[in-house]
Amino acid sequence: MSLENLNDLKFFINLVDAGGITAAASRFGVSAPSVSRRLSKIEERLGITLITRNTRHFRLSSAGQSYYDDGGILLAGIEKLETDIVSSEKQIKGSLSIGAPLELGRNKLAPFIANFIKKYPNIQVNLAVASEGSYNFDDYLDIIVRIGLPKSSSAIVTKIASTLRVLCASPDYIRIHKEPELPENLQNHPCLCLRRYKTMEPMNQWLLENNEKSYIIKVEPKLSSTNAEIVHDWALSGNGIAYKLFWDIQENLDKGKLIRILPDYRGEIIYLYAVLPSKAYVKKSVRVFLEELKKFAKKNMDFDP
Repeated sequence: MSLENLNDLKFFINLVDAGGITAAASRFGVSAPSVSRRLSKIEERLGITLITRNTRHFRLSSAGQSYYDDGGILLAGIEKLETDIVSSEKQIKGSLSIGAPLELGRNKLAPFIANFIKKYPNIQVNLAVASEGSYNFDDYLDIIVRIGLPKSSSAIVTKIASTLRVLCASPDYIRIHKEPELPENLQNHPCLCLRRYKTMEPMNQWLLENNEKSYIIKVEPKLSSTNAEIVHDWALSGNGIAYKLFWDIQENLDKGKLIRILPDYRGEIIYLYAVLPSKAYVKKSVRVFLEELKKFAKKNMDFDP
């Protein structure tokens, strides 16, 4: 049954329950002729007379009585199904432990989780945040949200969102130092870089491309940290140019606290993954969390320049 047909059925049952076209029009907040026209359209679609009506009578035909009786059973079943599904979701219980990068965890996942537990009040969620790459399943986590694919080939991986790295700096920095006009000009600016956790390798080769050319610019870090949030704060304070994930700086860009540098150039495409340990059984709370997270990420995190 199409949505239009289902709405017609609901309309017809409410019309019969109202006891007449005039009473139904009052209940629906529309004119009596509009109610009559819609009833006629339903009868025309079905090819039968549902209600015998004139100025004195409003009586169901035998077909109309069946449509009313069986349709009521159908609608009651749909309503029960929806109630059972909602009730079932609310009965999902248990705890979830989520590991995530610090900046992403605080700015995106924490607000998402706050809304998630309103919908699923019987799930307890623990959010652990640390530098990117510092978590593994020895930390007793159900899900690790991470940037890039894991090294383990046995893990269960779900892609959550994609974004770009973009260049940014504060208005004060641009006022003093001016914007670079070309990618190679970045080498003449103080740059703010991430370092990989444990190895301390600087992430200082910045990909920039447009429809005509692609550059990989190796910059010399003026300041660097293993913590993306610290790099973010340095950029806000006017200490240099950062190469940041768009979803991390979107709010500051919107508020004018940061300005995108070389906006005609795209940075590296980055994918966000949810990683589960290699287990045959994935508990229902994990499946529900991932389904909700993917919907949230599609609306709030995916970026297409």
